[in-house]
Amino acid sequence: MQRKSVGKQLWDIVSPLAVKMAVALVVEVMVMLAFCMKEMAELITITDPELLYERTTEICMEVLQYSVELSGLMALVTIPFLYWMMHKDRRKEREALILQKKKAPLEQYVMVVGISLPFALAFNNLIMLTDLARYSEAYQETAEALYEPSILVQILCLGIVIPIMEEMVFRGLIYRRVRNATTPVRGMLCSAIFFGMYHGNLIQTIYGIGCGCLFVYLYEKFGTLWAPILSHMLMNLLSIGFTEIGGFLWIFQSPGRMAFVTIASAAAASAVFVLIKKMENPFIPIKQEEQEF
Repeated sequence: MQRKSVGKQLWDIVSPLAVKMAVALVVEVMVMLAFCMKEMAELITITDPELLYERTTEICMEVLQYSVELSGLMALVTIPFLYWMMHKDRRKEREALILQKKKAPLEQYVMVVGISLPFALAFNNLIMLTDLARYSEAYQETAEALYEPSILVQILCLGIVIPIMEEMVFRGLIYRRVRNATTPVRGMLCSAIFFGMYHGNLIQTIYGIGCGCLFVYLYEKFGTLWAPILSHMLMNLLSIGFTEIGGFLWIFQSPGRMAFVTIASAAAASAVFVLIKKMENPFIPIKQEEQEF
């Protein structure tokens, strides 16, 4: 492949995030305008600039109350753009004759379930043991906003749509581009760090980096983006479910219970990791008829 300039390489890395942010901004502005149009009859009667500013700010705050729904809508609108970018990348890979991993059979996806749930539980417990959440105001505010909507909205947005979008950005585009230009390890570290920092607070940054490394590993072992998408969905759904039923509070009520759940979960995730490590995933020439994922 023709060697790219440093600037082009950097743009290849950040462009998926730039597209995501641009689409999100457009959607957010349109939603804001829609809310303002709804209140237009009231707004046009306000002649005092300060009062107009205050009322406009109130409308913006009303929109932010639907932050999860808005994030889900942004993700849904962004997915077609990301798919188009992935399609272009795969075409370039075919032209460059870059070898790809063979896709794992469907029955092996039970191991994605087997590693994702205990990994998320053990890793989350270990982070909570550091007591960093108590000192992270940004994390507390984010957690409150995420779990405020109805359980159905949380499942659809946080559990399904957003994981698909994020995996397309961080694994389907960023990781794969860095891997093709350098090495899989550098691609893993780059995409995982970007994924962690993308969440905007210390707790989720640490959690995101750890999960991001696992997602890349599953992507490589299973040869398809559906593996990390499924893993990401399961982790988010576990968090939603445990928060809804008070599972995390129940675990941390007793030090013994907390230690047992954490150790048992880590042991279960490690056992499944050994099984996944033994999977055969040979390289094969990418085919014209191969699906994008």
